[in-house]
Amino acid sequence: MKYKGFYIDITPCDDLVRNDSKGYDVVCRGFKISVFNDEARTEKFDEFSAAVGYEILAEDIAEAEQFAKDVVSCEDKEFRLGEPEMVMGGQA
Repeated sequence: MKYKGFYIDITPCDDLVRNDSKGYDVVCRGFKISVFNDEARTEKFDEFSAAVGYEILAEDIAEAEQFAKDVVSCEDKEFRLGEPEMVMGGQA
């Protein structure tokens, strides 16, 4: 999937570890998400996961895609806020 100039790969998985409400580790189903800067997928921008019952409600690719878009939007915004402002003739 391509989103905001990034290339996103989403892979189902069944070994994501999260903490339940009592602090115990539980193994969850969900998706691993890799975000790349280039179509050839050689420059990884980020990697994260979405577990059912934690980051997403259901084991549904559409939910995983929306979660990935939300994370990319937030990280892209943070990244751009950290860049020096460019003006004519150089940096501000």
